[in-house]
Amino acid sequence: MSTTKKLTHEEVLHLAKLAGLILTDEEIDKNAAQLTETINYIKNLDELDTKNVEPTNSVVDLSNVTFDDGEKNVRALSNVEVFSNGKTGKGSLFVVERIM
Repeated sequence: MSTTKKLTHEEVLHLAKLAGLILTDEEIDKNAAQLTETINYIKNLDELDTKNVEPTNSVVDLSNVTFDDGEKNVRALSNVEVFSNGKTGKGSLFVVERIM
């Protein structure tokens, strides 16, 4: 593993300011130690051989559901199906009580 560098008091204060946090001196020391440990743990990833690993932004095989112009959305509900569970309706609208 490469050489470790402990976060300084000023670096932790800078991070706290970016996060909108106000820290005591005790919290700064505690966070410096914890953040340093986290950074050093993450540095272990540098030792991995990733030459044959393709970059990815997600490990889940999901894709957006889109329809080409003019294509029929066969999964859409009809108006009758949409309004069948509503208590009150007026034409193609739900009627709800006034909020304000």
